[in-house]
Amino acid sequence: MRKVVPSMNASDTNLSTVSDEHPRSPNLSSVWTCSSDTSKVRTGRQPPLFAIDLSLPPEQRYTRICKEYHEELKELVDLYRDVLKSSPFPRVFKFLGKRLLRNVFSEETRELKGISKASGLPYHVVVAFNTFLDSFSGCMSGGARTGSSMIHFRNLDWEMDNLRDLIIRVEYVLEGKVIARAVTYAGYIGVLTGVREGLSLSMNYRAAMQTESSPWRNRLHYCKVTLGRRPSIASQLRSILLSPEPPPALGELAAKFETMSASPCYITFCTPSSVLVIEKSLESAISHTSDKFLAVTNHDVATEKWSKRRWQALVGVEASKEVREIMNNSMERKECMYNFWLANGAEQVSIEDVKTWLRTRPVRNEDTHFACIMDPSVQGGGLVWVEMYFKKFVFKF
Repeated sequence: MRKVVPSMNASDTNLSTVSDEHPRSPNLSSVWTCSSDTSKVRTGRQPPLFAIDLSLPPEQRYTRICKEYHEELKELVDLYRDVLKSSPFPRVFKFLGKRLLRNVFSEETRELKGISKASGLPYHVVVAFNTFLDSFSGCMSGGARTGSSMIHFRNLDWEMDNLRDLIIRVEYVLEGKVIARAVTYAGYIGVLTGVREGLSLSMNYRAAMQTESSPWRNRLHYCKVTLGRRPSIASQLRSILLSPEPPPALGELAAKFETMSASPCYITFCTPSSVLVIEKSLESAISHTSDKFLAVTNHDVATEKWSKRRWQALVGVEASKEVREIMNNSMERKECMYNFWLANGAEQVSIEDVKTWLRTRPVRNEDTHFACIMDPSVQGGGLVWVEMYFKKFVFKF
């Protein structure tokens, strides 16, 4: 069952319009402290830009990217091996992977085969990369009003440093016209961060333990995704981004994800007027909306008020400390973003302000791969600002 929870003076006409207080995390001790000096933030570099011509046969769309990143893509083989080593039965999974990681969906299957051919990577490695990437990333996403329109901000955090070399910007082109833009990785065809005119979107990792579905059902779902029996969430978001139809309203998206079977995650959608955050479980969803400001990291809003006993009941006494530290980190990043917004003044936020927030610890941290700001009011979708970070940056306290 879907619940729509309005936040921060929501006013979306398709959802509720009641205001709510900004959530805090009173039950968890602080691990991070928001940096009080935002004048010393470090900047990164803009990722390379590539065009993906959707008018071409699917097998040819990513050829140029594969040629440009031929050496870097070879590292995916080692990455695949690392993922196998972390599994309970690496030899069994390796055997099954080579034989079962074959099927994705129609057009995407042809694109993946083209990537495999152009890069020289085994097809099952390309498929594995495109199915597990959306399962582990920690992120910051949200929307903030700047003047008369809403912008979509995004940081993507990922512990695997060798993926930093694969960060790119892409423009999806159809019949000579840019219809959407995204920040992604070379060799990856799904969408985790993208924008089209009228709608922007991003996906954050959500731990399955926070969902209502049983562990067995979640594992079964991931198996179906991995084996190509069910589309990944990144594939579903790509379909929304590249649809020839007008972008759906936020109310339509909330209703769509209420019944859609999809991997547990947090999805942020922005229109030029509002922001929607969906806490997605396997077969249910809770939605939050605002016309001013909203942020999400990697925890449910409800967990911000959980007691120590509640955490222990969920994950056990031994694991509760580690899990709480992870969740606390997520809550600190989210609360810092809210505090920046509140301190700045809700009616005076600029794009430069949001850039500074995204560059400041702990919102940006040693695992941050890139930060970006999207504007869904721009024709073709606006990637206003993108910054990638090549090396893991260790903050000094």
